[in-house]
Amino acid sequence: MEEATPKVIAHVDEVLQSHQVELLERLELWLQALDARLLENRNTQVHWQRAGGMPEDASLSSKELGRVTSVASEGSFLGKRRRSPLPRVQHTPSLNSYDKARLAHSRVVEEAEKKNMQLRESRSASLHVCQHYAQAIVDSKFCTFLFGFAVLTNSLLLGIHLEWQAVTRDFSSGIEFFTTLHTMYSLLFTLEVCLRLTADGCRKYVWKSSDWAWNWLDIFVVMSSWVELASELLNNRHSSTSTNSNLRILRLLRVGKLVRVVRVFRVVKFFRSLRTLVQSLMATMKSLFWAMILLALIIYIFSILFTDAVIDYVRETGVVEMNDTVLEQSFGTLYESYLTLFRSISNGVTWGEPANALSKIPEGNIWVQLFHFYIAFCSFAVLNVMTGVFCNSAIKAAERDHEMLVMSLVQSRIELKGQVANLFQRIDERGLGQVTIEDFEKHFDDDAVIAFFESLEVGAMDAWTLFMSLDVDGDHTISVEEFTERCLKLHGPARSADLYALRHLSDKHSKQLDHIEDFQKRCNKRLDQLSRAMSVHAKGVDDDEDTEVLKNWL
Repeated sequence: MEEATPKVIAHVDEVLQSHQVELLERLELWLQALDARLLENRNTQVHWQRAGGMPEDASLSSKELGRVTSVASEGSFLGKRRRSPLPRVQHTPSLNSYDKARLAHSRVVEEAEKKNMQLRESRSASLHVCQHYAQAIVDSKFCTFLFGFAVLTNSLLLGIHLEWQAVTRDFSSGIEFFTTLHTMYSLLFTLEVCLRLTADGCRKYVWKSSDWAWNWLDIFVVMSSWVELASELLNNRHSSTSTNSNLRILRLLRVGKLVRVVRVFRVVKFFRSLRTLVQSLMATMKSLFWAMILLALIIYIFSILFTDAVIDYVRETGVVEMNDTVLEQSFGTLYESYLTLFRSISNGVTWGEPANALSKIPEGNIWVQLFHFYIAFCSFAVLNVMTGVFCNSAIKAAERDHEMLVMSLVQSRIELKGQVANLFQRIDERGLGQVTIEDFEKHFDDDAVIAFFESLEVGAMDAWTLFMSLDVDGDHTISVEEFTERCLKLHGPARSADLYALRHLSDKHSKQLDHIEDFQKRCNKRLDQLSRAMSVHAKGVDDDEDTEVLKNWL
C-alpha cells in the first residue's frame, strides 16, 4: 500500500494538471465569446438608439443577461467536477475605456456625417457641382502659381508704366498698350475672386475665412481696377475741360495701384525664408509702437530743457534775433529742438554742431554735458534695448507661426525618410527589400550606421536589441516600411505620451501578476488539501472531510 501511494499521488497530479489546463482553456474561450456577444449587442443598441428606435431582438433581453450573468457567476459547466469554484484570473471588462473611446469616435463620426449630409442636401445640385470644381481649381498648384505670377508681374508692370511716363514725359504715348495689359490683369484678378467666392461661399469668403482681410483687399483691387479703366476710357472719348475736371475725382481711386503692389506680400507665403521675415516684421509692430512712444517721451523731455535754456538766454540778452544761426535753427523752438534731438541719434545730423552751439549760452558747459548724456543714453541704452525687444518679438513670432512649424516638421520628416531609405539600401546588399539579423550585424559597427542612429538619438547595446526594436511584425526580418516607420518613431527622446503608455502597461502587468499570484496561492492551497487527503487515504484512516475532497477532485 505504501509503495502504491507515490504512484497514486503522481497520477492525481497529472489528472489535476490536465483538468486545470482544460478548464482554463474552456474558460478563456467562454469569456471571449461573452465579450464578443456583449460588444456586438452594445454596438447594436447604440445604432438603434441613434436611429430613434430599438427592436425587440436587437439586444440582449433582461432574461438573457441574467442567464449569462448566472452562468458566469456560478460556473455551471465547471461544477460537475468540483464543489467549490476554481480560482481564475480576473478578466478585463468587456466594455473598457478603449471600447468606449471607439464607440464615442463612431458616434462623433456619424454625427459629423449626418451634419454634412444635411448641409449637402440643403444646397442645390448645380451649386454643389460648381463649388466642387471651383474648389478643385483653387486648390491646384497651377492655379496658385498662375495667380501668384500674375500679382508679381502686375507689380512690375505698374513700375514700368510709371518709369515710362517719368522718362518720356509723354502721357499719351503707349496708353493703348498699357491699357490692354491692365484690362487683361483686371480680368484675371476678377476670375480669381469669382473662383474663390464660388469655392468658399459668400459668407466664408467675406467674414469667416482665415484670410478674410486679404479677400477684402482683392475685392477692392478688382473694383478699383475696373473703375480706373472706365475713367481712362471716358477720358479718351471726352477731352473737354469740364469732363476732365469731373474725372479728377475718379482718378483718386488710382490708389488701387498702390494696393495692387501691397498684394505682393500675399505671395510671400509661398517662400519659406521670406515668409519668416515678413511674419517676424509684422509681429514687431506692437513693440515698435510702444518703443516709439517711449523714445518720443525721452526726446520731448530733453527738448523742453534745451529750448527753455535758449529762451532764457534770449530773454536775458534782450535780442529778438540771435546772431548764431546754428543755435537758432537747432533749439530756437520746441519743434526745432525735437527734430534736432531725433536727428542726432538717427545719424540725420552731426550732433557735434548742436553741442558746440549750446556752449555759447550762459553755463554752456553744463548744457553741453547734458547733451552728451542724452546722446550716450539714447545710443547705448534706449536703442539697444529696443533692438533686443524687436529681436525677441521676431523670434517668438517665428516660433508661434503654426503653418511654418508644420512645414518645417514635414520637411524634416521627408529629409529623414530619405536618409533612412539610403541607409536601408546600404544594409540590404542583395536588394531584396528585406534585412535579416546577419545583414544587420554585419553593418552594425559601420561608422555611417553608428552616426545615423546617434543622430536619431537611438542607442542600443547590441545589434540584436536594436533589430528586435525595429522588427514590428516579429517575422525576424525588417522591411523598408518597418525600418522607416520604426526609425521615425524611435527618433529623439521619449515623449510624455510614450511614458504614459509605458506606465499604463506596467500597471496592467502588475495587476495581472497579482491575480496570477493569488491564483497560484489558491491552487497550492487546494493541492495541499488534496495531498493531506491522499496521505490519510493511504494510511487507511477514514476522514469524511478529506474523503469528500478527494472525491470532488477526482
